[in-house]
Amino acid sequence: MTEVSIERLTKTFGTARAVDGISIRIADGEFISLLGPSGCGKTTTLKMIAGFEEASEGAIRFDGKDVVNVPAEKRDIGMVFQNYALFPHMTVDQNLAFGLEMRKIAKPEMRSRIAKVLDMVQLGGYSERFPNQLSGGQQQRVALARALVIEPKILLLDEPLANLDAKLREEMRVFIRDLQRRVGITTVYVTHDQAEAMTMSDRVVVMFGGRIAQIGAPSDIYERPENLEIAQFVGQVNLIKGTIIGAAEAGKRRVASVFGEVAVDSREDYAPGTAVTLSLRPEAIELRPEGQGGAAGKVTARYYSGSIIDYRVALDSGETLHVQTFPNIRIAEGDRVSVHAPADGFWLLGAAK
Repeated sequence: MTEVSIERLTKTFGTARAVDGISIRIADGEFISLLGPSGCGKTTTLKMIAGFEEASEGAIRFDGKDVVNVPAEKRDIGMVFQNYALFPHMTVDQNLAFGLEMRKIAKPEMRSRIAKVLDMVQLGGYSERFPNQLSGGQQQRVALARALVIEPKILLLDEPLANLDAKLREEMRVFIRDLQRRVGITTVYVTHDQAEAMTMSDRVVVMFGGRIAQIGAPSDIYERPENLEIAQFVGQVNLIKGTIIGAAEAGKRRVASVFGEVAVDSREDYAPGTAVTLSLRPEAIELRPEGQGGAAGKVTARYYSGSIIDYRVALDSGETLHVQTFPNIRIAEGDRVSVHAPADGFWLLGAAK
């Protein structure tokens, strides 16, 4: 397959810098997601990799070869769009054959490739159907098959699940990830959906304002965000005020907080007395009956959603926490509770602003 190297890539529209000097190295066979809010530059970056958008500055290398000036049709990429972009007047078979015919692939090999890729996406008996005879999930799999049948070096996907309902999105996340692993193709996936990025990716590239805010494994992005903006964008988070007391064991700082003194992981050193902000994810918090230590408070709201229950807990100290538990935890709205959080549930985001 192919290694992709993006070096100081920039795209300007007039005076606006849609993509501002980003650099990413994507390993052969790796699945990378570009994650960020609308307008952060992720789709523009994908279009420049594909060759649909001209780069203003920087380099895009496929296995060391700069392709910035190579036309899109010669970059050997497969592209899956948000709206699938299937030809409505063509059957599934004809949609898949189109790219192969453009590449002048011989008929016997064409038939073999189409049969193979339709089996791969579990649509072996659908070759004579038209797109309007397929469900949304089936159309998405045809779009994947059409991208893969040309046997590209790189697979690019631009928010491909945005038009599907919630249950089908979950199914397609698993399907696409499993398919990518079986094929072993280098993949770049654009999404604003944190769950998609976390579920599917080897690494996640978080973008804000045309720049890269953090690159890392999904667990690092979620558990050790670089800053407050990332912590708030990726999932739900509680922000806890604290004060540095001093150093603890390697890489940790002792912090005074509403939960008492905790030893918290930190990338940086802080002087004693520094006011800091800690992140604490809702699922890391444990609720117990009142009087069992921890921080005392009252449940002000309870939301049942099947696999989890969301609580809002007003602490006596004035903070309000978002807490998530399993349904077997029987705590009612209005109950007094003790709130506990393990030391490894905290992350030191930085000095308080």
